[in-house]
Amino acid sequence: MDKTKILLGIILLCCAAAGAFVLMTGTTGTRTTPLSPAMTPTAAPGENGSGNGTCTQITITQSDGTPLTLPCRPERLIVANDDAAEMLIAFGAADKIVGVTEDERKVPYLEDNLPNATSIGNWETPNIEQILALHPDAIITYSTYRPKNIDQITAENITVISLDCYRLSTLASDARAIGTLTGTADKSYAYAQMVDDTVNKVKQRVNALSADEIPSVYFEGYVDYTAESNGSGSNELVVAAGGRNIAGNSSTSYMTVSPEWVVTQKPQYVMKVVSSSGSRTLADVVTNLTSRTGWNTIPAVQQNKVYAIYDDLAYGPRAYIGLVYTAQILHPDIFSDMNPKEMLDEYAGQYVNGTNVSQMVYPQP
Repeated sequence: MDKTKILLGIILLCCAAAGAFVLMTGTTGTRTTPLSPAMTPTAAPGENGSGNGTCTQITITQSDGTPLTLPCRPERLIVANDDAAEMLIAFGAADKIVGVTEDERKVPYLEDNLPNATSIGNWETPNIEQILALHPDAIITYSTYRPKNIDQITAENITVISLDCYRLSTLASDARAIGTLTGTADKSYAYAQMVDDTVNKVKQRVNALSADEIPSVYFEGYVDYTAESNGSGSNELVVAAGGRNIAGNSSTSYMTVSPEWVVTQKPQYVMKVVSSSGSRTLADVVTNLTSRTGWNTIPAVQQNKVYAIYDDLAYGPRAYIGLVYTAQILHPDIFSDMNPKEMLDEYAGQYVNGTNVSQMVYPQP
């Protein structure tokens, strides 16, 4: 056989092998995050890439401030974070969610919008076999509350994206990250701007207050006598709304307190966060708070300034509305022109239907 033809055949075979390697890895060099099994460069024209069968690298900023670069925009997402799931639904990217946790299944407005998503079990210890069976491109978790078996997930070469989507301080930036991930930048950036505008409007009015006009607040977590303190989303909410958290100087995000300690602090307001998926009504919670032994000496109780608020308003994609509610509670005079109930109705109509069906704060400010 002609040696020239043999040499030409070897060269062509090597080129084909090199091309196959590039197609399988998505790059000829190292990459910031590994490709998950299903994340292959197959973007449709005008979607992720230039329409030539390849996809475009994207970079986002995670909630903890660290950048994450992915070789392609993920098309199959497992979302182990109900706040992130709500954001994806809000921006029109629900079809990208292939897996959710059992906790997300218990939320009606999430379940109604995710009919084809499969459960991966408990968010703390999701089922690895079920995750692998869904062939995800990535899994979105909280940055502050990661699954206990996160090492097993990363060991399976699955990209983990850390986005909280619940704290006021990162709500807008997390929304922009979700928009970049899902190709819904127009809607996500409009939402993020709305959040920034609302937070800034409240901030400007709060900054004009004197120290004497900042009331003291005891903000209780889900568990009785657990104070939300420095570093928690609740502390952010109280401070941004113009309040002074009596537990705000703690070195931990949550601290166990005694009934006597709360009494000695004499808070001007008492607030408690309540799970919207639980059985306790907001009115029952307020009654319980005001009837605690010895609490009749607390100024907040004496002046009927005890409130209960559902968690998906205090935290999550609607936290900017929770901020307005809280600001109205603490400073009714300077925030009387803002209408959080109307904001909630607008959110339900524009983003996620069913998120305004119940009273979110009791009593209504």
